[in-house]
Amino acid sequence: MSSIQCPACKEPQEINVSNCTNCRFPFTGSTQEKSKHIAQFINKKSVINDAEEALSRSKKILFLISGYNFLFILVSILSSTIEVDVFSISINLILGLGFVICGLLLKKSPMFFSVFPLGMILGLYTVNFILDPDLAMRGIIYKLIIVGSLIYSIYLLQKAKTFNKQFSS
Repeated sequence: MSSIQCPACKEPQEINVSNCTNCRFPFTGSTQEKSKHIAQFINKKSVINDAEEALSRSKKILFLISGYNFLFILVSILSSTIEVDVFSISINLILGLGFVICGLLLKKSPMFFSVFPLGMILGLYTVNFILDPDLAMRGIIYKLIIVGSLIYSIYLLQKAKTFNKQFSS
């Protein structure tokens, strides 16, 4: 039996099918229907590119946050006016290393290494708010941008996962 290749998803199909079994491309549809389907398929496929860009942004954000934590440690140690607080330095060291590790391993397991640092950040912000609400409100715009960006990355990763599940062979 002969087969044809779907112009949208490039999967081989039997020659007598009316719609692609993978992406539902209308082989027997009008030219307008075919064009519309290909445009929608390409639009959905761009979700994967968006998710890859979001991963890159998330990686930069995680490294930026870890850099901020390490800077806090450095300033705390080198400053003669600030009393050295071993607990704060330890927490910032653990968080900084955690963010670096998550940034490095982000490509291995994107969903986990996006959700885990988001949880760490939200936990840190919650503890800061409980201990000192005034301090927690400083830099609120940056905090919202960081949290919003990580949440949006998770959303795009989920959309890309759904697309891959729907159209993978």
